[in-house]
Amino acid sequence: MWMLFVLFLAAAAVCTASEDWSYDYETKWPGVCTTGEKQSPINIMSRDAIVDKLGTHIKGPLVFRGYGSVNVSGANTGHTLKWTLEEDEPSPVVSGGPLRGNYSFVQFHLHWLSEHAIDGMKYPMEIHMVHMKTGLTAEEAVERPDGIVVIGILCQVHSGEESEFALGELQPSLPKLIERSVGAVPPTVLDLTRLFSPNMQSFYTYHGSLTTPLCQEVVTWLVMDKPLIISDTQYKLFSKVDVGGIDNYRSLQANNRVIYRSLASSSSIALPSTIGLLASLFHLSSAMTMVFSKGVCTLVNIKKKFFGHEVKECKSD
Repeated sequence: MWMLFVLFLAAAAVCTASEDWSYDYETKWPGVCTTGEKQSPINIMSRDAIVDKLGTHIKGPLVFRGYGSVNVSGANTGHTLKWTLEEDEPSPVVSGGPLRGNYSFVQFHLHWLSEHAIDGMKYPMEIHMVHMKTGLTAEEAVERPDGIVVIGILCQVHSGEESEFALGELQPSLPKLIERSVGAVPPTVLDLTRLFSPNMQSFYTYHGSLTTPLCQEVVTWLVMDKPLIISDTQYKLFSKVDVGGIDNYRSLQANNRVIYRSLASSSSIALPSTIGLLASLFHLSSAMTMVFSKGVCTLVNIKKKFFGHEVKECKSD
């Protein structure tokens, strides 16, 4: 059944044959891609996201187990580059946060440019780590609204040797995956934590869909808001990969649902300090006092001038 689910996702989610659908003709995508009401990706507006301070939706931190050593095989599907967990291998598991239960890792794939945007800003790349709710069959997972979890990791391009680390383990296989539908390259063990965001507790979460046909609305999205740093040299390699065009991302969909924001994400919002706030209030109070004093002086001078008395200069300080 595990292998059936992998094959199902390959056919229905990220790996349909290239002649079946194209990023150039999204309006002709099958399934619920053009009729669904909770489609992905979306533009996440930080000011509209609900900070879950009471933990009513995000119940504690996310917990990641087993991502340090994962046996996967890579392939060019004609739409993306994808690395799938080998059959009978132990699966990494994510739980906690807004998730109700455990979710087993299935595969990860790449989009360039990013599919999600935050406050209208896109990123050069987005990594999608796809998980299935542990214990469900393939048929059950795509029928339940909580059947699938996708972790979206945004990537930013920097120069320097330190930026080579994140995609360093993928880089040797990229030349073998340039051509479309070349089949899977030999399996390799990857440390998937190298693909993690710098802070995997800082995220937005919402209910949406797969971003490729059949676009089933069964996905709990965890979109990390701290970008992973990749190198310019690595990013240029993807311009040579044949995925039917120069990029492979779906257009933004209607943002018509509740989005939650983790406490770690909201803590990055710059707030004025107590001292700064008091200082601002003091200056405001002083300014109002000066304006009031000058106004009284002006009224007194008008009265003196009316009775022919000497007036004095009204100063602001």
